[in-house]
Amino acid sequence: MPVAIDVLHVDDDPSVLDLTEAYLERELDAVAVTSVTDPGAALERLEADSFDCVVSDYDMPPMDGLEFFDALRERRPQLPFVLYTGKGSEEIASQALNAGVTGYFQKGGPEQLRRLANRVDQAVEEHRTKEIAERYSTVIEALGYPVYVVDETGEFRFVNEPFAELTGYDREEIIGQTPGFIKDDAAVQEAEDRLGTILSDSGPDVQHFGVDIVPKEGEPIPCRDHMAALPYEGDYFDGSVGILRDVSDERERRAELETKTRALDEAPVGITITDPQQEDNPMVYVNDRFVEMTGYDREESIGVNCRFLQGPDTEEASVQTLRDAIEADEPISVELLNYRKDGTQFWNRVSVAPITDATGTVTHWVGFQEDITAFKEREDALERQNDRLDSFASIVSHDLRNPLNVAQGRVQLARDASGDAENLDAALSALERMESIVERTLTLAREGETVGDPEPVALAGVVEDSWSTVHTESATLSVETDQEVLADPDRLRSLFENLMRNAVDHAGDDVSVRVGDLSDGFYVEDDGPGIEPDVADSLFEPGESGAAGNTGFGLAIVQQIATAHGWTVEATASEAGGARFEVRGVDKRTPVAP
Repeated sequence: MPVAIDVLHVDDDPSVLDLTEAYLERELDAVAVTSVTDPGAALERLEADSFDCVVSDYDMPPMDGLEFFDALRERRPQLPFVLYTGKGSEEIASQALNAGVTGYFQKGGPEQLRRLANRVDQAVEEHRTKEIAERYSTVIEALGYPVYVVDETGEFRFVNEPFAELTGYDREEIIGQTPGFIKDDAAVQEAEDRLGTILSDSGPDVQHFGVDIVPKEGEPIPCRDHMAALPYEGDYFDGSVGILRDVSDERERRAELETKTRALDEAPVGITITDPQQEDNPMVYVNDRFVEMTGYDREESIGVNCRFLQGPDTEEASVQTLRDAIEADEPISVELLNYRKDGTQFWNRVSVAPITDATGTVTHWVGFQEDITAFKEREDALERQNDRLDSFASIVSHDLRNPLNVAQGRVQLARDASGDAENLDAALSALERMESIVERTLTLAREGETVGDPEPVALAGVVEDSWSTVHTESATLSVETDQEVLADPDRLRSLFENLMRNAVDHAGDDVSVRVGDLSDGFYVEDDGPGIEPDVADSLFEPGESGAAGNTGFGLAIVQQIATAHGWTVEATASEAGGARFEVRGVDKRTPVAP
């Protein structure tokens, strides 16, 4: 839209004022005319209001138009002033032009009024252009940008001191040189092509483009060139002017920003950024994972508060905890039952943190959204399983252990009294096996409880400790790991003890056991006979065993411990043909220093 022109028209004849206002409003796109019949009143209006141009009659009491112009120039020396008078003469015209008025017109009919409107429009445009040029000239000087002028022959006519500093040459060394002095051939050709578009009838007035400046010493400097043609009349081209801006830091920042933006967009968790300065703290950014996780695209998410993911079963207490933390400008992490666009529920671990400026004021909030539905389902399943195991363990412990201990004691007394060692020793052995089953059952129940607060554990150390507690005879151990994992140390030790005991029980006293790393966990393998086909499908079920005299609870305990950590365990064959147990989904930490 055109910028409005504010005109102050001074004439002692109201009819002339009305007519002139009507023509100015018709001829100009956007104009506001203030009409005044007295020059003194006009000067008062100029003190109070701002105008872009003054149009004045000549013959007015108490002062004529030129006297009014002199008074005006003391207050607003640069303001365009057009003398529009019915008392025209060469003498008045000469006086007016010598005084410095912007324009002089004799009053007349419609054509003269159109000429007046055109001159007002032209004078205001010239005045505004001059003001802008002076303003930008001051800004450029203050900013210290490198400036150059190349004449019509293609040689540097002028460069300022910042330009010389940028290139490393003295100004005297640059003046008279062609741009090829500080650019390669490709850059010179591009500048010529850009200048050609500026000089064309349909081209832009200014071209902005990147260019590498080759300094006197050092590597090329990436810059941004803002080029324009010097003002010229007719077909005579006088040269070009340009401003350079070193964009080395900007290019590095842009590359860094692009990397960070790409990292946010492609992060494996949902990321949102909200703006608390806007009403209702709406989201201003969401990444690809958020879109994928919620089903809402960016257009539906940007500009709204993320509470739109909540639904009927979302727990209000967790929502309130989140609100309280935001009101206190504190980071927080909560678990919320949220709803996707299609209405399906998912568990969302929401972690938010404030982003502050240099003064400590919170400008944005960043949120991390992680779909933990599978974790919650596994947690619920484990809880139900643990409840059943607790009930079963209670029965085993209370209803079986006491009569079992009584039976053991009575059989021992009978053996000592009768001397029938052969039969009663067999009975004692069976009772001891029953006691072992009871203990293993209780262990199975305990190990199934979810690990709530894991800690970094050196894998090699736990392996060595576990090996020392197992009766391994002449078996050998090879440890090929230096990783730390997040785990419950005691239960991790029990996992290795059971795997090692399983290897010795099934592969013999001289078995070789090896522990090593997987990309997302670790393995324990041996060189024994491997897993027997008839137990392969039910290997981790309680009570299964491929060795005589074994309770068959060891691998069930291994699976319980792995599941309690959120891991998986799978049995397969080692390269030597023995058994290999792979534990995956393990959260690893920095390798332990040797």
